[in-house]
Parts: sequence; C-alpha cells; structure tokens
Amino acid sequence: MTGSAFRDPKVRQAYIMTKVVVFAVAALATWPLSRIIGPSAWWGLGIFGAVLFALGVVVLGMGGGQESSDQSDDTVEDEVGDPPGPVAIPIEDSIDLHPFPPKDIPAIVEDYLTAAHAEGFREVRLIHGRGIGVQRERVRAVLARDPRVVEFHDGTPDRGGWGATIAYLDGD
Repeated sequence: MTGSAFRDPKVRQAYIMTKVVVFAVAALATWPLSRIIGPSAWWGLGIFGAVLFALGVVVLGMGGGQESSDQSDDTVEDEVGDPPGPVAIPIEDSIDLHPFPPKDIPAIVEDYLTAAHAEGFREVRLIHGRGIGVQRERVRAVLARDPRVVEFHDGTPDRGGWGATIAYLDGD
C-alpha cells in the first residue's frame, strides 16, 4: 500500500484498526505464556506493540509529499470516480451482451440496431451466450419486431454457434 492511499480517512482508519486487532490477538495469544515465563513476556509484547505502532506512524507519515495548493480534494475524487456522463462506445459489427444486466438487454439491442443501421452495417452479430436460451429469446423478440431486420439466425460454428444470433439489416 502506498503512502498516498493513507490520505483517505477510511483507509487510514482500517489500517490503524488492523494494527490494534493484531496487537490484541498477540496479547491474548501470549497471556498463557506470560503465566509460565512471567512478566518478561509482557515486556516483549509491549516492545513488539511499540515497534508496530512506530512502523504504522512512519507508513502513515509517507503521504507521497505535499499536495499542491491548487489541487482540491474534488479534483482527486473526479480522477478516480466514475466518468461524469455516458461514455461513447464505437459501433462495430458485433456486440457482446454478457456485460449488461438481463433486464436491459431489449433496450440495448434496440439502441444497437439503430446505431448499427445508421453506420451502414448490413450484417450484425449479437452475442447472447448459450445458457438455457432466455437471452436468445429476448434478443430474437426484439429482432422479430424491428422493421429494419430482414432476417436472423444462429451464428455459424466459427462465429458463436447458437450462442450468437446473426441479423441482416435492410439497406434503407
């Protein structure tokens, strides 16, 4: 973990709590030993805890240098957060539907067909996966009611087989 990660209060708190838990577990584990050896075991545990604490302070102190005064915390969060809006995805002759939530598939297929038709594609491949056929039926229901789709069928074995549907779009 780099020192710059410790600027986040949650990371810093998690780190400190981990050290406290490790120290507590070590104390509980050595308690029977201290009954046998005597108080010197507790001194050893105390020194061990002090070393852990000192290392934690050193690591927490390594904040990666001073932040410039013109860089606000909002800028840092924007760099690592989600993009501010929709991201444009280039339209290709195929789309893999696996990354999308199942409930969104019909709308995504409709939007994809609109964009692919606008780009001039006459043949597109929709990769829905093999499974038990639920996604395939959803995809094909959209294809069946879209007036731009002339025909569709399973992909050839080298293009996904029954895990993909090939659709042919009209030229209008």
